[in-house]
Order: sequence, then structure tokens, then C-alpha cells
Amino acid sequence: MGGSAVGILFTPAPWRLITDTALWSENWPGIPRPARGEIGTGYTNCALCPAGCAVRARTVAGQPVALAGVPAHPLGFGALCPFGLTGHQLPYHPRRLRQGLAAGPSANREIGVPRDATDAAAAALAGAIAHCAPGERIAVLDLRPGRTASWTYRRAMAGVKNGVYLNAPPPLGGAAVNLAAARTVLSIGVPLLEGWGTPGSVIAARAGFRLIQAEPVDSRTAALADLWLRINPGSGSALALGLTALLEGKTSPAQAAAETGLTEKQIVDLAGELAHNGPALVLAGDDVPEALALNRLTGAWGTALIARTEAPVPDSWKKAAPPAGLASLPDGSIRALLIDESVPGDYIPWNAIAPKLVADNPVVVAFAWSRDGYGRHAQFTLPVAVYPEMTGDAPAAIDSPAAAFRLSTPLIPAPAGMVDPAAFIAKAAGVSDIAAPAALRERADAIHKTGHGTLFTYADAKSTPVKEMKLEDFWKALNQGGCWIDAGWPAKPPVPQETGWLAKTPAPQESTGLPLVVALSEMRGATGLVSPLMSKLYQESNLRLGRNRAALNPATAAACGVGNGAQAMLQTALGKCPIEVTVSPSVPPGVVEVGASPDILDICGAFSRARVAQS
Repeated sequence: MGGSAVGILFTPAPWRLITDTALWSENWPGIPRPARGEIGTGYTNCALCPAGCAVRARTVAGQPVALAGVPAHPLGFGALCPFGLTGHQLPYHPRRLRQGLAAGPSANREIGVPRDATDAAAAALAGAIAHCAPGERIAVLDLRPGRTASWTYRRAMAGVKNGVYLNAPPPLGGAAVNLAAARTVLSIGVPLLEGWGTPGSVIAARAGFRLIQAEPVDSRTAALADLWLRINPGSGSALALGLTALLEGKTSPAQAAAETGLTEKQIVDLAGELAHNGPALVLAGDDVPEALALNRLTGAWGTALIARTEAPVPDSWKKAAPPAGLASLPDGSIRALLIDESVPGDYIPWNAIAPKLVADNPVVVAFAWSRDGYGRHAQFTLPVAVYPEMTGDAPAAIDSPAAAFRLSTPLIPAPAGMVDPAAFIAKAAGVSDIAAPAALRERADAIHKTGHGTLFTYADAKSTPVKEMKLEDFWKALNQGGCWIDAGWPAKPPVPQETGWLAKTPAPQESTGLPLVVALSEMRGATGLVSPLMSKLYQESNLRLGRNRAALNPATAAACGVGNGAQAMLQTALGKCPIEVTVSPSVPPGVVEVGASPDILDICGAFSRARVAQS
């Protein structure tokens, strides 16, 4: 028997068994696979981030099996990020929400236990609108403003009693960035080389400017920058104020050096480079609003930082509710809140939203891919189509100074039961005829009517002046992946706008019980939902900090009593969150570097004190 067992190892039997097992595992029920059929090509525009990159899809029997960029594209330059390359796998994500969910008291009040979450949400919303008191509000929160859907929300709220349209504040005060016009770029914590803006546009402009990265952790942008300045966490504003004072000749660099952790010579040299190697562009997040004023002194204002323009809209749309910031509403004033997170956008922490809701049973409806975002707090979470199933449009990205308009047309049909947020909200407001696809066609007609700009068609890589195209040809080309780009860039400087929740969130007071400092490694969308392939790569590699992971210096980890891979609890003044610890010498002592997942953002502002303890 022993000899037989050893002899079997030298036969093909065990290896054949391994091969057959692999084949069986690839043919289990439920595993998606492309159908056999005709090989073709489709074109669309990616909806996974505000960049809206052009996409060429290789299809088999109409099913996309591979995605790539569109060569010679004037905005994307033929590049796609890893998310865009694997976006066709997103419909099969195991965490995807495929039916509506109802939870909390609003789901059962006056209407019983609902059999359909969509109908229950509509009934609860109708009741909230009917009983909305004079001091209360019916609000829509749009995480990615500028879309045609955004205009639908604004028009709908204009017709609702006490309706208000809330949007995520635009970065850099609503300005557009022209990297090609900058000779020096100072990035204060902005992940410029990690998917910020349009990846292809950033890569194309990279050789033309010197990049100085100022942030507390050794990020991928810091590793690829010409100069990395390691500053103390939360000292971005101090750096911007110190540089502004130096350029204006008002102060010495001593105070800025003490607050940022840099030497006086480093700050003086940095100020000199911004002054003499211009135009010098300063990029920063919402937690550093002082960067806008600094750009006035560096020569970027009106050259590398200019006013943003938007694609034209029909005149009838302009009677719409104006955009408002969440901070403008008094606490306890929102009776019903509708949150559109159907496309990833800026995430506003729940601790900034919750105080604005009425205390007496508010109605919160989230339109989402999964329940990992605002669905954790909403009474109703309604499923939406995901890219590349959805139909919508993409406004110009932050690094596209020219106005643009392109459609994200579906490559595959959406499954049954998906909810269109714009149509749902328009119906609730009693104006169901203002939602897509009619609204998209109206806006395309308004753009064509101006006769401005050119249309870039993906199949033939040609740019055609709009004034030379017929209306039907223009609309057809847009549906086939075309991109309209305005003819000229505005010359006037931008008008600063409200910078957002981060600037208005006070830093928690320093406490001996919270000895660490939180540093966000990146800002991500609300859902954090990426393709199954990218999810697996993130889980099995250290390329990025995944969901609810935190990195600590070895000395800091030892002091906290945790090791690599340990399950721990991150605590701040705003709450607690479970995390998985990664030990990395690239993180400075006393700092806990975290990925910006919704759970993390709900307890951390731009700068928070924290502690880590083994759970």
C-alpha cells in the first residue's frame, strides 16, 4: 500500500486531477463568461470618476471583454487608469446591491412593512413633502455636480415646497487647472500622479513642470515627485500661510517651520522657487483653502488656474434651484434627504450630515451600488445601474479648462429592478418629463444651437466643427462615444467659492488619550466599489491601503501593542472604527495612515487625533 501510494505520485493521475479541478472550478454556475459570437468594437465614456475618459471596448456577441483608451483623444490622450481598464467587470461585483433595502423607523411608519423598497421610499417621500413644516427642507445631495442629472435635481427642487439642492463643493473653489501652463507645481497632499484629474492629461503635461510634493507620508506621488517635503500631518494650511507671508514680505519663516516640521531654509527655498520659476501652481484639498490666495502670488491665477465653464443648457432650465452648501442649512432642518451616490464623487462624512436632519423620524433615501456608503445610515437604499450599464453624461474634469460634454452610453443592459435617481426624484416632484434621456437630448440640442466647439469622434479620431454638423448627426455621434469640446478657454481668473466641509470641520482638541495623528492616504468616492479584479489585487497586495486598513510605523505599532495584520480599533473624538494594521517604516512615528473609506471618513476629518488599540 505504501509503495502504491508513492508510485501514484509518479503517474499523471494527481496532476490530471489538479487540471480537471481547475476546469471544474471555472465552470461553476454563476461565473460570468463572454458568449461566443461576433467580435466587435464599442465606444463610450467612463463614469467611474469625474475624469470621464474615452473608452474603446472590445466586444464578443455584444459583451465587453476588454477596455482600452481612445488614441489621439484631445482630453484623455488614449490613457485609462486601472479602474477604467477593469470597469467591465463591475456589474458582477459580489457586494453589488441588486434589490432595494428598507430599514429603520421610516420604513414602517404609517405604510406598514413594505414589499417593495422603491414603492415604500416613494410613499415615505410623498408623506415627508406633504407634511414638511415651513422651517424644514426637502433636499437632494448631489456628490458629482455638473451633470445633466444635476440640472434635473435642481429643476425638480425648484418645484417642491421647501426644496433645496445641495452639492459637494467644487475643488479649488470651482477653478479649472491647466497643467500645461505651469512650470512648477506645489502639491499639498494632492495625489496628482495617482489618478487625480484625467490620468492621460496629467501624464502628457508631466514633463513640462517641476513637481514638489508636500505631505506627511511617502505616497506614490511623493516617490515620483522631483522633491518630497515631509510636513507634519494637518500642517498644510500653515505651509500655505507661511509661503504667502514670505512672498508678501510680511514675516520670517520661523513660525511656518515650527508648525510644518520643515527647516527655515526649506521654506525659504520653496518660496523662492514659487516666485522665480512661474507660473507656479499650488494644488491642495478642501482642508487647505489658503492655497487659492497663494496662487494669486505665484502667477498661476488666470494662467494655470482659470475659471471653469460649463456646457450650455437650454434657457428653460435656468429657472432652477440654486446650488447650496450643506453648511448653509441650520441644524435639524432637513425633513427628507435624497443622496445620489450612483456615480463616485466626493464623500461628505455622515457626522456632517446627521446634525442637519430633523430629530423626528427623517426620511433618508440613498441611490447606491452597495450599502457600504450612505446606505449604512439610510432608511431606504435603492439599487442603481453601474458603469458600463448606465446612461448619463460627464462634465469637464478639473484639469480640462475647456467645457466638454460626452455621454456614458451603456455597453450592456442593466438588470431588472434598477432605479434611475433622476427619474425617481423628478416623479416625486411631479415633473417626470424632465429626466433622461429627454434631458440629455435637450442639452445636446442647446450645445449644437450655439455652433461653438468641435466634436471628436472616436471611431475615426477626427475633430469636426459643430457648425458643420446637422443636429441628428451630432446627436448620433454623441451616442457613439463622441466628445464635444468648447472652442476656446476662458481668459478670466476664477471666482473663489465655498471650499467645503473640511474647511468647516474644527480639528479635535489635542488629548493625552489620543496620542496619534491621522493622515488620510487618499480621497475616494463614497462606495469604494471597484471591479472584482481590482478588489482582489488590493486585498492581496500593499499597492494601496484597502478598505478599513491602517499603516503604522514599527515603533508606533509596538507602542500600541499591535503587529502586522492585527485586528485593531481606531478611535477619534468622533467615534470608533475597526481596522486591519499594516506595519510600514515609510509612515513617520506618531502617525496612523488610513485609506479614505466611508467608515474612516465618518470619524476622521482632515486632521484628527486618534489612538489604536488591539481589538
